[in-house]
Amino acid sequence: MSNLVIIPTYNEKENITDLVKAISSLIVPFDILVIDDNSPDGTAQIVKEMMPSFPNLHILERPGKAGLGRAYIAGFEWALQRDYQYICEMDADFSHDPNDLVRLQQACARDGADLAIGSRYISGVNVINWPMGRVLMSYIASIYVRLITRMKIMDTTAGFKCYRREVLINIDPGHIRSVGYCFQIEMKFSAWRLGYKIVEIPIVFTDRKAGTSKMSGGIFSEAVWGVLRMKIVSFFKKPHRIEE
Repeated sequence: MSNLVIIPTYNEKENITDLVKAISSLIVPFDILVIDDNSPDGTAQIVKEMMPSFPNLHILERPGKAGLGRAYIAGFEWALQRDYQYICEMDADFSHDPNDLVRLQQACARDGADLAIGSRYISGVNVINWPMGRVLMSYIASIYVRLITRMKIMDTTAGFKCYRREVLINIDPGHIRSVGYCFQIEMKFSAWRLGYKIVEIPIVFTDRKAGTSKMSGGIFSEAVWGVLRMKIVSFFKKPHRIEE
């Protein structure tokens, strides 16, 4: 199997079973790595009970919540220790349509992208069931990131992506400093500075129907200062690639 999708979870018992089934039925095969932060609702136990029936399903359990970025870093390290060539990430709550995984993977495997982003804003504003204030906050955040970083990416905060293996090797996620919402931005910024080909694939983002959102105003506050920090650091650190 050359494709992996990483899914961090915390209290996602309402969604995880259906999500695993949906991904496992795609025309392009994916392994699934669930990274669970000791969910009190038993999400990890549900995953482990499904594993005998789904040989493509794997789990990493962490002792508690340590930030979205740290969850993904653990997943990327797990993937790079194995032979996965295309590594995707997505939310567990069906806000990202599992069918779009195929489009992201094909953008890299067939069409030559190094990083494919499932973009809410590349063709208008494609967000369903979000309050207007949250839509504006997210959209303005992307404008702010573009102004500071000069990246030509419309959805700079997107969390639905596919990386070619080489990109993650050269970013070296263990050196990414952001742990919260800014993690997604810093990963894109690192890939962009390394000169990788980044494409945005239009998606429709639908707010979760089950479970509780983990988003908060504090997350955006962290991103504001985190973007400034990473831009300043970039003036003193020259990017370079290594071959695997």
